[in-house]
Amino acid sequence: MAADVDIEASGLLDGLEGAARQDRVELINWLLDRGFSLDHIRESGAAPMMLPAYRVLGDDGTLVSAREICESTGIELGVLQRMQRAIGLPRIDDPDATVLPRADAEAVKHAKVFLDIGYDPEDAAAVMRVLVESLGHAAAMMREAALKTLLRPGSSEIELAQATEQLAHVAVPLLAPMMDDLMRLELRHSVENEAVNAAERAAGTLPGARPVTIAFADVAGFTRLGEALPPEDLERVASRLADLAHDVVATPVRFVKSIGDAVMLACPDPRPLLDAVLDLAAAAANDLPPLRIGVASGSAVTRAGDWFGSPVNLASRVTAAAQPGTVLAAESTRDAVGNVGDFEWFSIGARRLKGVRAEVKLFRIQRADS
Repeated sequence: MAADVDIEASGLLDGLEGAARQDRVELINWLLDRGFSLDHIRESGAAPMMLPAYRVLGDDGTLVSAREICESTGIELGVLQRMQRAIGLPRIDDPDATVLPRADAEAVKHAKVFLDIGYDPEDAAAVMRVLVESLGHAAAMMREAALKTLLRPGSSEIELAQATEQLAHVAVPLLAPMMDDLMRLELRHSVENEAVNAAERAAGTLPGARPVTIAFADVAGFTRLGEALPPEDLERVASRLADLAHDVVATPVRFVKSIGDAVMLACPDPRPLLDAVLDLAAAAANDLPPLRIGVASGSAVTRAGDWFGSPVNLASRVTAAAQPGTVLAAESTRDAVGNVGDFEWFSIGARRLKGVRAEVKLFRIQRADS
């Protein structure tokens, strides 16, 4: 097939010269021999060497319309469009336009599982959105790790295409069972942490807010550190903090998220959370710049695994007030813990914190045996 195509006249070599041009010619010929069309190669933009891996991952170049998806899945058009937006697919106003990659469009059909078991469409869309956001982070990390494994000095485009295709062949059969096991693990932890009490069963609804203790930990002087370190080293510092936070977290404490140089933890019981952040501070002392850790308790709303409410804002402000290498708690956490637990509390007085209306009494915390 490659012999029948005038690659020079295709426009696919524009801007390339010398060895790079010859490299691209060899790649295009190889792709044509494997059944990819010139249009398919052209639509891949600057990454035609990834086309074989795309195909292994389900993208065979077939396009479908929104109406075709509705007919094959039984999802109403309006609900389908809501789900498509939730997972980041572009809005297509014409339901009969055959412009959606089949592999992308079929991902939406999994939303029907939630609809069939009675989920409200908005809740189903929220679940799909969070799944895609989380999996997007995982996919980006997997891509970076794969390229580190595959890239070699002087590798040609065709060698990279062959290597990524082979890696995709190996990885794809493992992805579904791995994701299934990890999802079941997280669901078990979620059920374990979010027990439904008698009052909630009687009312038949979940409360708008519930008691929770929130902690933030960040790297002291991270902004100044960014001026002295290259971006790669800075990213390693942030990643190391997230790794350490995951290491110290155990049920019922939950790792909520990482935000740049900070991590957020939550727990319905303040005592396990204090144990976790004290462990985090000790672990970080060995291989990270000093941490600032702030803790606050109160009522907050949970949505899609995140928390919203006054203790979240207060914990963030307490963190900003903490000295490097210390764990600082608001009076709300001191009151919630009482005299239970092996903690020592040292009052540092009341402070006015940014974004908090009243002064807040703050306490430095350490273990009683420190």
